[in-house]
Amino acid sequence: MNYGIVDLGSNTVRLSLYRVLPEGDYDLLFSKKEMAGLVNYISGGVLSQEGIHRACSILEKFRELLRHFGVENFYVFATAPLRNIRNSEEAVHTIRKKTGLDVDVLSGDLEAELGYYGALRTLNLKDGALFDIGGGSTEIVEVRAGKILRAQSLPLGSLNLFKACVSRIWPKPKELEEMRKIVRRTLAEANLPQERVDRVCGVGGTARALLKIANTWYGRPELERRMTPKDLHQLNKELQKQSGEVRQLVLNHCPDRLHTILPGALLMDTVTKSLCREELYISRTGVREGYLYHKVLRRAE
Repeated sequence: MNYGIVDLGSNTVRLSLYRVLPEGDYDLLFSKKEMAGLVNYISGGVLSQEGIHRACSILEKFRELLRHFGVENFYVFATAPLRNIRNSEEAVHTIRKKTGLDVDVLSGDLEAELGYYGALRTLNLKDGALFDIGGGSTEIVEVRAGKILRAQSLPLGSLNLFKACVSRIWPKPKELEEMRKIVRRTLAEANLPQERVDRVCGVGGTARALLKIANTWYGRPELERRMTPKDLHQLNKELQKQSGEVRQLVLNHCPDRLHTILPGALLMDTVTKSLCREELYISRTGVREGYLYHKVLRRAE
């Protein structure tokens, strides 16, 4: 049976279509992304009607696409853009009224846990940590003996960090320093593991984009999914130089993240240094696969 999962995020809205197999496994049939930038429609903690209508328009487009493929099982969940606003109930009600779709607004802790369960598809992480840097939040999970010891969500992501500090596309030196201060302050207030761990998994679009850039920069195979904290730190320093070569690299690999890749790299570098001693693994799977497990696969166990 086929299932559509839509992730309504701060920067992007992503649709993934999965075929669930009889034995409880699944295959990804296709994935589609729309750049919504919903965080840009939030002012004073309120998502504007224009932003709500933008979300409705994308959801209706995805619903029609799934109807074309004969898919009736369709789930929509939202993360930071609906979780961290004052008019969340109004937004969910308006979306339901205009599209007929129910939006499941995930708590930060549940989003963090689902990121871990989704990553288990590609990495057997029994001891270590996981992070997911989104547009409007960052989730961190600590794992011991295959169990989640702690899951938390921080109200800081690549897009809202950009909006808070950067006046144009590429940050100026003073803006980079302001971002560093905000990231350090946010992490200082977080409940991070007391000791760094050997293995950390990164999930989400920011991590995948930086992996692509790193593999090209270091001349590694396209399918390589590992790097060291030192590799990431050096790449972050190169990105901050904003040379013509670096700008072209970003344009080649993630043009839709042109404005958020530097804030994302700075945040990911700082998080990784706080968590990881040896190896950083970037997963192909994450919160959408975790949500599929949460809603569908777990019932078959």
